[in-house]
Amino acid sequence: MIASWIMKRIVRSVFDKAGAKGDAEGAYANAVDDITYDIPLELSEGGTVRSKKQVLDWYHKWYEQFPKRKLIVRNIAFAAWPLSPRNVLMVEWTCEETDKEGKEYKYDGAAVTDIRNGKGVRTTEYIACKGLPKLSTLIKPTAKV
Repeated sequence: MIASWIMKRIVRSVFDKAGAKGDAEGAYANAVDDITYDIPLELSEGGTVRSKKQVLDWYHKWYEQFPKRKLIVRNIAFAAWPLSPRNVLMVEWTCEETDKEGKEYKYDGAAVTDIRNGKGVRTTEYIACKGLPKLSTLIKPTAKV
């Protein structure tokens, strides 16, 4: 219970640094150098990056494209056993951001992080963009019926 309380405080601080404060280095200070970060393809330049330097580069591009942004932590789930060398963290979040042209965006997502020996080793993001067209409008017929 104490470990979960501490982790929730840390998570809120990390999300504040990564979002509104624009401090990716501070947010990822406790990640391994060879972290794997899976970024959804819905986000520009999405894909898998495999080092802390590449993760930080991605964040700096995001900061440049979206100078105003806020990550709001909605829910935190932390699976931990006292003194366990491996834990899993899940964070449900909302992102509110404004691009350089002043267009505002809002979307929800979840991040799942594998933690080993107290350091993040892999994070996978899942995005649920609001306002996407229905699937049927994206399907184009391949032949006349």
